[in-house]
Amino acid sequence: MKQQIKLLLALQERDLEMDRWRGELAAIPATIVGLKSEIQAAKAALEGAKKEMTQLQLAKKQKELDLEGQESSIRKHATDLNAVKTNEAYRALMGEIDKSKLEKSSLEDQILQLMEQMDQASRVWKEKEAHSKSDEGGLLQKISEWESRQKATEQTLAAKEAERETALAALPKKLSDQYVKLRHGKHVKAAVVPIRAEQCVGCHMKVSQNLINEVRRGLKIMTCEYCSRIVYLEETVAVT
Repeated sequence: MKQQIKLLLALQERDLEMDRWRGELAAIPATIVGLKSEIQAAKAALEGAKKEMTQLQLAKKQKELDLEGQESSIRKHATDLNAVKTNEAYRALMGEIDKSKLEKSSLEDQILQLMEQMDQASRVWKEKEAHSKSDEGGLLQKISEWESRQKATEQTLAAKEAERETALAALPKKLSDQYVKLRHGKHVKAAVVPIRAEQCVGCHMKVSQNLINEVRRGLKIMTCEYCSRIVYLEETVAVT
């Protein structure tokens, strides 16, 4: 029984190691997705900055068209002044000219503000573009590294799975089936655990003295009276 416990512990160590590898492998796709999302977010931010700059350019163009309209109106009213015959008509035209001049001044201010905003938007866009290219290169490199790591981990797991099957086959069929069933049990990672201070390390319940005595005799594989894990005494399987 001592040799079988040692074989079980060696097998379990392989399984626990493979659990860690599987956990790492399972987390890799999410990491890759996260890196790809960062690239897409940077592209979206760059596109947003470019869109803002385009909108400012369109707004400036519209204001310039409005300005041309006001300048044209001022010129027309100034020409019309030569044809008026009454003071009332003259005052009306002058009022329109003053109104157009005020609007013209306001539009010129708005155009200047838009030009300043365009300069700022252009700087932001260029900065984002530079950072985006630099960051994307780094992120793509990380993605490549994680994909390589994923492939290597899959290959490692495949090799360890083959070794694990060999180790499992070295056990008696009944014992290997018992171990596999325990490993597949709910919330069970370690199917083979020691008894310490009269407690099963798996479920932390105090076991009977009779069980401890049977384990110490080593005549057969014993299991915890509460959780059914295979139990052993560390001193009985210690390498001498």
